[in-house]
Formats: sequence, C-alpha cells, structure tokens
Amino acid sequence: MRKREYETLYEMEDIHWWYLGHRRLYASLLDRYCPRAARGRVLDAGCGTGGFTQWLRDRYRPERMVGIDVSETALSRCGERGLTELLCCPVEYIPFPDASFDLVLSLNVLYHREVADDLEALREMRRVLAPGGYLLLNLPALPFLRGRHDEAVEGARRYRAPEVRDLLSLAGYEPVKITYFIFTLLPAIAAYRVWSRRDAVDDGASDLWLPPAAVNRSLELLLALESYVAVRLGLPLGSSITTLARKP
Repeated sequence: MRKREYETLYEMEDIHWWYLGHRRLYASLLDRYCPRAARGRVLDAGCGTGGFTQWLRDRYRPERMVGIDVSETALSRCGERGLTELLCCPVEYIPFPDASFDLVLSLNVLYHREVADDLEALREMRRVLAPGGYLLLNLPALPFLRGRHDEAVEGARRYRAPEVRDLLSLAGYEPVKITYFIFTLLPAIAAYRVWSRRDAVDDGASDLWLPPAAVNRSLELLLALESYVAVRLGLPLGSSITTLARKP
C-alpha cells in the first residue's frame, strides 16, 4: 500500500464511520460465537497501522496480542499505539509454530498485491491456529466496484461470497458465518465508483475521507443496524464480505 495511504489510515481508523461500523460487526460476531478465543492468544495477520489490533486488545484483553505486517511504516505506527509484539513478515510465511493462536484476524489483507497467493495465506493462518480456533476475515467485495480506490491501496482482488466459501473449504476451515456488509449504501458506492472511473483527474488517493461529524455519526448508526441484521440473518450484497470460520 502506498505510504501516504498508511498515514491516512492511521488518522482515520479510530473515527471514520466505515471502521467504526466494521468494529461493531466484528464485536457482534466474536461475542456471539467465540468470546473465549478473543480473550486468548490473538494474531492480527496484516495489522496495518494497528487500529483494529488496539481496539481488540482494549476490548477483550487477550492473553497475547501479536501483530504482523509487511510494512515497517505501518508497524512504526502500531508502536505509537503502544502495541509491543510486532513482526515484519508476509502473511504467507508466519514465523510461529503450529497451533500458536486461538484467533487470527485478517482484515482487508488478502486482496493486496503483496499477497501473491490468498489460498496459501489462508492455509498458513490455519496452521498457526489451534484446533477449534477461529479466523475473522474481512475482504472487499464485488469486482464491479473496483476503481481508483483499489489502485491507491494496491488492491488486486475483490471477492464474491461463493468464492470466499470455496477458498475457506480448500484451506480446511468450517465457515461459521459469511455475510456481505454495507448493503444499504451499496447503490451510492457503486454510482461513485462508476463515476470515478470516468473522471480524467486521478491524484492517486483513495476514497477515504472524513465527512462532517453529523454525517459520520449517522453513517455509523446505519452500520450498527446493518451489523445487527448481518450477524443474525446475513446480508445479500455489500461492499465488504465478513467471515468467521473455525479450524476443526
């Protein structure tokens, strides 16, 4: 990911509606299906600048919290958050023994160009999970949404739910919950992405910007409602796919 996008991420991920909405969804999934795993040994595989890592550490107080990433720039920001157990390495080659963790997070990582083989990365995450451990996975959804944002964050892939289910099966996981997310805003997102592809001006920046406080809060509340539905019933489409899976 481009260096300036790491800086934008660091500034936004504790206050932006997209991140806050996803945190609510993740908490609902973890609380409903595997609260004990979230309080055990946790690996954030592709921790970025550490926003989700810090959030999970502060919310669940896990026995162990480890973050890995390929970017030294990102890991330096993790250190500024007070995260201490950090390693610079790819998610396809995780330098821990088998069965080292009870929960692995992989949040918006596998789609990156730096990940040459997403299936191999999932298998490596499974290797370091203890039997009965869980994988919390989030990915950008729907290839037709690809646009300048994907280029700015160096995203190579977008996924559909059946494809994610097949990857998990091949990697040896049992899906617990697979749902799309950000369903209500999908028409607006799709329209913007189509428009942005036609726009001749390209400054190389992502779509990540902070709206006015009232709008930001309204969008956060909308995603809170979505997360309630997504965890219980699932959503048929969305700009993200969120999955909780288990290692048998």
